[in-house]
Amino acid sequence: MTKRAFEELLFWTKYLADRELVVGSEGNLSIRCSEGFFITPSGKTKDTLTKKDLAFLTWSGEVVFGNPSSEWGLHLKIYQKNPEARAIVHTHPLYVLLLDALGFNFREFSHPEGAILLNKLSRAPFFPPGSLKLWEFASNLCVNNCIVVLAKHGVVAWGKSLEEAINLTLILEKLSKLEYLLRIEPNRR
Repeated sequence: MTKRAFEELLFWTKYLADRELVVGSEGNLSIRCSEGFFITPSGKTKDTLTKKDLAFLTWSGEVVFGNPSSEWGLHLKIYQKNPEARAIVHTHPLYVLLLDALGFNFREFSHPEGAILLNKLSRAPFFPPGSLKLWEFASNLCVNNCIVVLAKHGVVAWGKSLEEAINLTLILEKLSKLEYLLRIEPNRR
């Protein structure tokens, strides 16, 4: 499991970095295993990670190795509260953040494809990044929602695999870009 988890984390982290859904050292990804979870590190540029950069935490929150992301507690609490969550992705997607800043209701996408997310999506109010309040509130929402917009912060998504969690994030960002362009571009004429 260890080698496969490392390879998956590195592949999907680079994938998200190439699409600018994680930029620089922001964002984090993790994969559950029986003893705990592997997670990307704090303070490292995501598109240059190697397996020696990754961290592992036990279910009690003990760091076995590495320097875990500052949002490690968000991952831990989601895993503890939702046994279906096998992988978690936390990104800071540009168009989601733009719509959030404009006060968009993420349950009202113009495109019919938005309905795919509506029964899986929720929004958390702003809490400081890395805070226990954020971890508690967002992890509670993740019990019944696969994807949560974190106000003024980003998105957290979980799935039965990293690919599933990333797919939700990609769809949300695409719909958000479309919505932003529909609302903003007509005003530029």
